[in-house]
Amino acid sequence: MTAPFRLYGAELSPYSVKVRSYLRYKGLDFEWRARTNATQEEFQRYAKLPLIPVLVDADENALQDSTPIIEELEAQYTDQSILPEEASVAFLSALIEDYADEWLNKAMFHYRWSYPEDQESAAKRISDMIFEGAEKPEGIEEQVRTRMISRLYHVGSSPETAPLIEGSFTRLLGLLNTLLGKRPYLFGGRPSLADFGLAGQLAQLNSDPTPGALLRAQAPNVAKWLERMDAPKADSGFAPFDEVKGDVEELLRAEIAGAYLLWMDANARAVSADASGVSVDIAGTTFVQKPQRYAAKALGELKRKRALVEDEALAALLAATGVDALLAVFARDDEDAGDDEEAGGDDEGDDGEE
Repeated sequence: MTAPFRLYGAELSPYSVKVRSYLRYKGLDFEWRARTNATQEEFQRYAKLPLIPVLVDADENALQDSTPIIEELEAQYTDQSILPEEASVAFLSALIEDYADEWLNKAMFHYRWSYPEDQESAAKRISDMIFEGAEKPEGIEEQVRTRMISRLYHVGSSPETAPLIEGSFTRLLGLLNTLLGKRPYLFGGRPSLADFGLAGQLAQLNSDPTPGALLRAQAPNVAKWLERMDAPKADSGFAPFDEVKGDVEELLRAEIAGAYLLWMDANARAVSADASGVSVDIAGTTFVQKPQRYAAKALGELKRKRALVEDEALAALLAATGVDALLAVFARDDEDAGDDEEAGGDDEGDDGEE
């Protein structure tokens, strides 16, 4: 009997394993279809853009882009919800998930394609997947490696920005390790959207030699959580806002307001101005990269979600951490920034493996 869903993705794609983990959590029957040479033709029948993951249902309807896939399924399958009941906690979950997709992804791509051992490991795994046991053309691993290294600029990775990206990653590990020592998932006894977003990126970092060694040595609670997130299960409900706000305060201040939203704001302005590059000061480092239209569109969506939540306690937390200073005001350029996705924001484009 054919499974109701087919998920086209790749083991080295953070957004693919993010959706796969969600499908497992919801108990939805699906077939995992690795994007290889053998499946490329059928993948192209469903993909509007050459990006993974793509989810196809029993009626041959296709969904693309990890966050909309999860949001669409969550609306249809309400059992074991990943949405906290309190709107304030639900917004924090959406904010952290977007942070993972748009900022933590930079660390994933940076480590994978900046260090020789990591480059070799990833190039071999990617070429093995593409050819799926068949004989590989001579030199294919080096071709993959060269191509992906050339795309480091797309995520802002360079020798100048490496300390910023790596410092952000290690700071996140410390914050998450403390938080996950208190509860099995970020916001309680079941995974939220934020868990799936962070786990997608961190599972990739854990699979690569350099960041994986750092993660396992510095953040054992994160490593255990990643094992749970491969096929997560609900043990209990979500914790209330008053219980979680202190646990995420430094993450909001140092990472989300201090790095991610600074970049998102500068990127949206660059897209609106049709600039050739984004340049923004983050913690004393000039961060430069190619503008990403998808990320500009994502910022507008995040601002829309923020405007829907009227909660004094959330407002106080976001004001104290500097988040609302970057989110509270709608800007016309954010709303207009890009009506179509290009390879390079979410999912697998310029900052992920195709």
